[in-house]
Amino acid sequence: MGTVFIGDPTAKLPDDLLVEVISRVPYKSTCCCKCVSTRWRDLISHPDHRDKLPRSTLAGFFHATSATEHHRHLSHGYLSVSGNWCRHDAALSFLPKYESLEILDCCNGLLLCRGRKSTDPKTLDYVVCNPATEKWVTVPATKWSWDMSSACLGFDPAVSSHFYVFELVPALAWNPIKRDDYSIEAVGIYSSKVGVWTHPIVLDDPIEILY
Repeated sequence: MGTVFIGDPTAKLPDDLLVEVISRVPYKSTCCCKCVSTRWRDLISHPDHRDKLPRSTLAGFFHATSATEHHRHLSHGYLSVSGNWCRHDAALSFLPKYESLEILDCCNGLLLCRGRKSTDPKTLDYVVCNPATEKWVTVPATKWSWDMSSACLGFDPAVSSHFYVFELVPALAWNPIKRDDYSIEAVGIYSSKVGVWTHPIVLDDPIEILY
């Protein structure tokens, strides 16, 4: 007897009904449903369906740890608040080896890190990674990156699979005369879709970032 192939039984279901079915499963199962097909993934990620589907719960968070005698450079750790169902490599050991690695920002499951190379400590990279999938991409630094005290990450998977990195360029990096001026005078933008940095947007009035 030959093999009988059965098509997708949900293929004929309208979107609203399929969303209603998915909304009745736990959040963890909803995440797994994204892997069924592109249609399921798009339905689950669509902003119009967020209120109907199970809410994301905090699995844990990465945090900075102070340098110690044994760890000279600023390091980081991971603290789980949801048990063992969502484990992460706290050391981010899947990333390239750097002399030091600093987590700058996070957005919708992605981390923005800055790594200084052991071969040349004055050369650095930005790295955007997903700790859950252990996938990562390197973002080239700019001529202002060494003087950056802040960089931000923008990512919304419901809108696009691409991300943005924003460099907030302080006055001291933009204008060497202003050595002690940390107010933001320009913004550089990197798009993963294009793969290059845009020219910094010069602000008419410098702004200060409050932490």
